[in-house]
Amino acid sequence: ESSDQHLGALLNEHVVEDQDSDNLHPTRSTSLLGRNLRRSASKRSRLSSMVNLLKLLYSPSNQKDKWSALEDATRLVSLAGCVVMRTVLSDRIAKLNGQTVFYLLNQDRRGFYGLMVTSMLQSAANAIVASSLRYLTGMLALGWRRRMSQRALQGYFRGNSFYRTVHLEHLADADQRLTRDIERWCDDLADLMPCAIKPVLDAAWFSWSCFKLTGWKGIGLLYCYTMFGYSTLKLAAPDIGNCALNEHELESAFRQSHIALRERAESVAFFGGGEREREGIHAHFLRLRDQISSSIRAIFNRDVVDAFITDQLPHNVTWIITMFFSMNYPKEALKDMNDQAFMVRDMRYLATVVSQTFTAFGDIIGLNQRFSELSSGALRIDQVFATMKDGAKMDQFIHYADKEERSKQSRRRKKKSDGDGKPDGLTVVRSGWEDVISFDQADVNIPQTGSALATQLVLDIRKGTSLIISGHNGSGKTTLLRFLAGLWPLKRGRIIKPVPSTPGRIHPSVFFVTQKPYTTLGSLRAQLVYPRAIADCMADFADSDADADGLSDRLDQHLREILDRVRLVYLVERWGWDAEVNWMDVLSLGEQQRLGMARAFFHRPSFVALDECTNAI
Repeated sequence: ESSDQHLGALLNEHVVEDQDSDNLHPTRSTSLLGRNLRRSASKRSRLSSMVNLLKLLYSPSNQKDKWSALEDATRLVSLAGCVVMRTVLSDRIAKLNGQTVFYLLNQDRRGFYGLMVTSMLQSAANAIVASSLRYLTGMLALGWRRRMSQRALQGYFRGNSFYRTVHLEHLADADQRLTRDIERWCDDLADLMPCAIKPVLDAAWFSWSCFKLTGWKGIGLLYCYTMFGYSTLKLAAPDIGNCALNEHELESAFRQSHIALRERAESVAFFGGGEREREGIHAHFLRLRDQISSSIRAIFNRDVVDAFITDQLPHNVTWIITMFFSMNYPKEALKDMNDQAFMVRDMRYLATVVSQTFTAFGDIIGLNQRFSELSSGALRIDQVFATMKDGAKMDQFIHYADKEERSKQSRRRKKKSDGDGKPDGLTVVRSGWEDVISFDQADVNIPQTGSALATQLVLDIRKGTSLIISGHNGSGKTTLLRFLAGLWPLKRGRIIKPVPSTPGRIHPSVFFVTQKPYTTLGSLRAQLVYPRAIADCMADFADSDADADGLSDRLDQHLREILDRVRLVYLVERWGWDAEVNWMDVLSLGEQQRLGMARAFFHRPSFVALDECTNAI
């Protein structure tokens, strides 16, 4: 690989920039790849985002996805069939309306009763078709949401992408984009399917019916008015897509402010900062309110024109078209009551046909607004996938190598190294053949600012040795651990460390114990064995004569011994092994740090990185 393919060449200088006035987050810095996400979003075509998501939705990665795509195709065909049935039924109901008048004028009681029975049967069929449309639409949305969520979670939890997306790419609302936005987009896309098929079909069907009744005059007037209405609405319509995008952004900021308060509620209460937090959250709400108010005013102006063009004025056009139809009847034929009944029947049917045609054209015009809102949601979701894809570029520079493979990589690097013998580009090598942590001519830079903590760092730590890193607050002690864990990218040099897990080896190579250890959702037993599953840990104690209960007892006994070493055995007596509580709230910081040490004792790693993990004990 050439040097310009290394991540060090891909990364720009990470300098915090002042953002333009249109940016919703004035303190946000550039992303991992040095690009402003908001600016990138403004330049990216919403249509391009729609295409990207549709490709992602229908790019099968396994046999199950292929079957899901086949199910979706079947549902779409069924949905199209239901739309055709609904149009046919609408036409039949329109004819029944005219036929009713015919029977009344002829005082045909038997025909009228028969018509009532036919109307009831058609109403039942229409109810079944309408319910089938809602069912198929809901199943389509659910299937698309399943696949989109699956793809999103695969990318989000690949490596440390969930960390990079939030902390390096600065997408603080990634959770909302991957949950609520995907749900909303899939629902809107599924709703768009019948809304896109039915108006086109109705317009074609009823236009043909209108042509048969009125000829070229009626259909010509109908289409001329439709073109006039479309042009007028096009000029009057605001950019709903940008309004929706800004509203989603502000809703996300408002939601994030509440989440931040929830996570820091106790600290805020200790400081008495409730009023200060209220002002901050209220400021977010005021910005959201102003945006919604602006959108409502813009939509109001559009709705006035829309209601006049598509709802009110078409009545006059219907009367004119009806006049064209009535002039086709000779005056002599109108002297007969039966001929008059036929004429009134056809006029009633024609009025319904023209009304349905105008409704269809109005729905077709409204598709532009629907698609604009849908593409705005697609833009936010596509941005997450693009961000995860950019962050995944780091993973190609992390190599898992045995002794032979490491020798090959060393030879390749030697050929590519520059004249002074320095490695060219970032490489994190995880080697499984020796227990050593090594920084090899590593340039350690903070991604957000580009500040250099160390240049050409050379450091070897072998198993069984200890190393203390000291320095004042903010000097970069924790930062070094982030590079060791692969959370932050090196711009130059290598980090060599043992493979996390190799065949026949169940213990991790490097384990991190931080100042405030993570407490997962689950029982006390789950806290100690995290990130492993309890069932996997029980398998470590398996032998030929042990049953499930025996394995559980052995695991619990082992965990009790570890808790006794850190003086937390009273937690078992207080809560038991199976109690599931919010451990972050019920345990003090000192107890959480002891729990973090107990977790390290259980996993027995080759190396333990302790980041001031006892400062509260």
